[in-house]
Amino acid sequence: MADHGYEQPYEKSFCAVPAACRRPEVLFLGSGVGLWAASSLSGRLPGLGGGLAVVDRGGLELLTHVGNTDFPRYPILRARRPLFGGLLSQWGVSAPRPSDDYLARFPYPSADLMARFARVEAELGVPDSIPMGCGALQERLLDRLTRGLPDSKFRLAPLAIDRYGKRWSPLGRIPELAARGSRLVARFRCTRLEMDSAGAVAVRGRWLVDGSEWVLRPRVLVLGLGVRETLPLMQHLCRQDTPIEPADHLRIDLHAGLPADAFGVEPAESLGVAVLLMEGRSGRASIPYHLEIKVAPRCLWPRFMPSGDNLRGICTDDSIDAQVQVIAAMHDRLPPWDLLNIGPESTLRPVMSARDAEFHGELVAVMGEVARVIGIANPTFSFRPLLENHHVYGAFRVGRAVDANFRFRAADNLYILPPTSYVDLDDDANPTLKSLVLADYAMDAVAARLDASFLGSGQHGGSTANVPADSDRPQLVA
Repeated sequence: MADHGYEQPYEKSFCAVPAACRRPEVLFLGSGVGLWAASSLSGRLPGLGGGLAVVDRGGLELLTHVGNTDFPRYPILRARRPLFGGLLSQWGVSAPRPSDDYLARFPYPSADLMARFARVEAELGVPDSIPMGCGALQERLLDRLTRGLPDSKFRLAPLAIDRYGKRWSPLGRIPELAARGSRLVARFRCTRLEMDSAGAVAVRGRWLVDGSEWVLRPRVLVLGLGVRETLPLMQHLCRQDTPIEPADHLRIDLHAGLPADAFGVEPAESLGVAVLLMEGRSGRASIPYHLEIKVAPRCLWPRFMPSGDNLRGICTDDSIDAQVQVIAAMHDRLPPWDLLNIGPESTLRPVMSARDAEFHGELVAVMGEVARVIGIANPTFSFRPLLENHHVYGAFRVGRAVDANFRFRAADNLYILPPTSYVDLDDDANPTLKSLVLADYAMDAVAARLDASFLGSGQHGGSTANVPADSDRPQLVA
């Protein structure tokens, strides 16, 4: 591809200009779950070709998961620097399923739902043993925990890391999408969605490469953005009675150091790393939570431990680092007031109910017991503020604002992907795995609605039949 203004080499290799996407058959906004869903749809309908487009305001700079190196993700996450692939290009790879009793309440046939979970988990590498994860430390930690907490159940944590240490990222699907002729546009910021009585008719946006303004007119529009990015765009499209019900997860991190001989005197490579999962329910209302317990020699953290690229300080000593992270569902969803009425820079309110505030104490007590059994005497705790966990989900709920195919009820051709849309219940699982599984149902619906004969005729995006009107042509911004 010729150099058309992009500066980064991956953008020059894989990305298109907005002019190539004026009238796509299907337009995806967002390149996290949206990129994965676009690839899934492209696999169902290979004839879409250039009729499928993905636009995102981030830059395509790293065609890999930066966690494969010692490059620190956390400063980028904190700075909210937009990257193609969204937060999924840098996520912490934890991939637990919701519990069985919660999955039984999903509005899909059980056997089909379980099969989709299995397929996505296989793609993510969840069934694989992680490198350095089968050493003596894992066995000894598991034995210590099961003996010390006999009423609790522990298992290996489900992680999106394969046996070779490759961490899954949606960016891995870019070469395949590009080979099929799909269009990827980086550094494109959507500024407004427009609808008529039939549905979504236009996306207005600015290409940040040169400041030009564009109007894209898709046949089907799929929002693959996060909750905080979606709500401002949807503000003028939601009726006053549209239910908006986002939730977040409570998250607390415990960290401590242990002496080098805490699990035996042997080389770090023999000990290896251990990542275990413990599941529980709150005593008052049976709210689900889980603990991810990570223990490893400090020198192994940067390369082999999930999220270890965030570790600060020298990693050459022989000490053991231990981290216990709790992720819990909330008793109550985030309050709905002001969500769509606080200006163009709309943000959610990081507030919680009294019983969710009290829930923290119960979780800290459980974490303290786990730490005691591990051998940690004086742990430190970090309370993650709401909306800073990158776990916000469910602004639009199935059966209420969206249907079971994640189609927005007020617009026939507008789909809103998970985690922004979600089934009408709240769990403690990281949003990624379940979002990919649920997005698969949305892609079934999108594929079904596209007329196979129309696609076969060649009259789809990229053809001469879709040359835009003069009113759609870009105008440079001074």
